[in-house]
Amino acid sequence: MSDSQITKKALAESIKKLMEERPLKKINISDIVEGCNMNRQSFYYHFKDKYDLVNWIYNTEFIVTIKDASMTSWELLEKICDFFYKNQTFYRNAFQVTGQNSFTEYFVEVLHPILKVQLKSIFENKKNVDFYATFFADAIRVSISRWLFEGAVIPPEQFVELLKKAVEGVAKSFGDNN
Repeated sequence: MSDSQITKKALAESIKKLMEERPLKKINISDIVEGCNMNRQSFYYHFKDKYDLVNWIYNTEFIVTIKDASMTSWELLEKICDFFYKNQTFYRNAFQVTGQNSFTEYFVEVLHPILKVQLKSIFENKKNVDFYATFFADAIRVSISRWLFEGAVIPPEQFVELLKKAVEGVAKSFGDNN
């Protein structure tokens, strides 16, 4: 592991520990670097801001692990929910922040192209696929964040099964009306 990777991992562990205790909006760069005996310059060499660090954590701990895996949209969604379930406090905290550079925006940014590929095979009108991918990415983000905010009392596989039934039920209902 390179020195750069070691530094990034130390910063990641520091912010994760801090996010167990307090909201992300109440954590500053000084807190993060103090938690791993580094200086602000080290932080800014690797990350733009604390939101960039949170996004890096998601990318390195989850996205790279599933990047080359072949799975259906529902399997991917279950893997995402399982990952969030195992790291609830961190991601509940991460989803509370909205706006530019936030994890909320990053999550949709990562999910959108995945959904777009999946939806191209479903919808006949290819020119509207971007709209559909945005709709479903936003719906998934809101559903997952609500699930986490409510304590994720439903296990991930059951939560995804409920989402699947809702989507398929609505699709069937629209299909029956045509």
